[in-house]
Amino acid sequence: MKGRQSGAVCAALALTAFALVALCSMSSPLYPVNIWGDANCLLTVGRAMKGGAVLYRDIYEQKGPTLYLAHLLAAWVSDRSFLGVFLLEGVCMAAFFAAAFRLLRRRLRLLAPAAAVVCGALILIGTAFVRGDSAEEFCLPFSMAALCLLDGEALRGGMPMERRPLVLLGLLAGIVATVKFTLLGVFLGLCLAQGIFALRAGGVRRALASAGWFLSGFLAPVAVWAAYFAARGALREAFEAYIYNNIFLYAGEGRPDAAEWIGMLRGNLWWMLSALAGTAAFALDGREPAGSRLAVAASFAVQLAAVVLPGRVWQYSLLALAPYTVFGLLLPGRLLECGLQRDRLPRRAGALSAACGIGVSLALCAAFSPNAFLRGVPLSDTAQGRLAAQVEPGSSLLQYKFLDDGLYLTTGTLPSERFFVLLNVDLPEMKQELDRYVAEGEPDYVLTVYDELPERFDRYRLVATDVGYLDNNKPNKAFYLYRRLE
Repeated sequence: MKGRQSGAVCAALALTAFALVALCSMSSPLYPVNIWGDANCLLTVGRAMKGGAVLYRDIYEQKGPTLYLAHLLAAWVSDRSFLGVFLLEGVCMAAFFAAAFRLLRRRLRLLAPAAAVVCGALILIGTAFVRGDSAEEFCLPFSMAALCLLDGEALRGGMPMERRPLVLLGLLAGIVATVKFTLLGVFLGLCLAQGIFALRAGGVRRALASAGWFLSGFLAPVAVWAAYFAARGALREAFEAYIYNNIFLYAGEGRPDAAEWIGMLRGNLWWMLSALAGTAAFALDGREPAGSRLAVAASFAVQLAAVVLPGRVWQYSLLALAPYTVFGLLLPGRLLECGLQRDRLPRRAGALSAACGIGVSLALCAAFSPNAFLRGVPLSDTAQGRLAAQVEPGSSLLQYKFLDDGLYLTTGTLPSERFFVLLNVDLPEMKQELDRYVAEGEPDYVLTVYDELPERFDRYRLVATDVGYLDNNKPNKAFYLYRRLE
């Protein structure tokens, strides 16, 4: 594909990425607010950092610093909406499309653009996408770029990888490690494959050199963040919150039972079938370079183990496997191109196939996104909007227990306490401090969900109740808003 044509395709893919995210993510302007607690926690931390708070030291959350840096940038775009998050999601999906297109283009002559956007649409309409704005979503382009990078090296007969691509691979892995380190399975599998080829090509010396080049890229973002936290006297807090507590104190529920597994697989059926079957077919395809086949198989196996084995598997956890969806579109793409007698196709057939792929993807996202029920609803018709109208401007607010339900955002309030919600971390200090804040009457307003505020907190009176949405998209989540007594 010529440079001008390739640029036009990339531009079309980018525009399509933003359109699909707009249809499916509750962060987009088509939605009144993102109702997911995780997404609201991320943006609240970004807003607090914009206000001068130091991550982990002044405001506590458990994910990686690069993820909060992204939400700091989003807060600079808009401090009262998810607009900045939507723009970041669009950029990430556009980058994912570009990497997927590059990998597909090596094997499909005309259908690569269409396959790339259909791949994205299948992922976006799955329940693993949740409401949009997850760590897994922001890591999709980095994982896809890593697969594309190593595949390109293998196709050129460059296995084991040379210094520059290994440093770049390490840099991608380092960025992912500072977003959510449990998503490193893709990179660990790629490193395993690379190590095997390095040992075979140059023995231990070559393998150690490859490891050194990879680590030089990997440690760059880690070192930058370590220096940042050390300069602000928060290195210990950063290590405890992101590393130690996540490994030893994460208090997720037990492993999913059979019914939960069935529900998760049903909600992500199409892209998961594509990922599983496509990865297996690719690994067994003798037409593909041995290096690519080994790398894809190893990375998929390690990432699958990283998702399933540690313990609780959340709906969004499956999204770590989504980049492999691209391999499931190779076989049907090849068969379709053969059926169309591709050597006789006119040049405009490529543009036509891309347009068809974009149209199909838009239709899928418009009709089958699990989030469509809230698309176009006014903010005033949501619990977050109605409760925000009950809070006096300039007042302080605390969400007592449970995750952030969005009232910090809709009221324009910044948390004044380090622990602003109750996270899934078995940290006694967090529960004790939340109780202390309310017992001593620190915030002007207190929001609790599911259950009313315990009677022992007699400094507050109930001023409003409402009902919000649960994960089943039904309005049956009770909200209770309290005002401090004068």
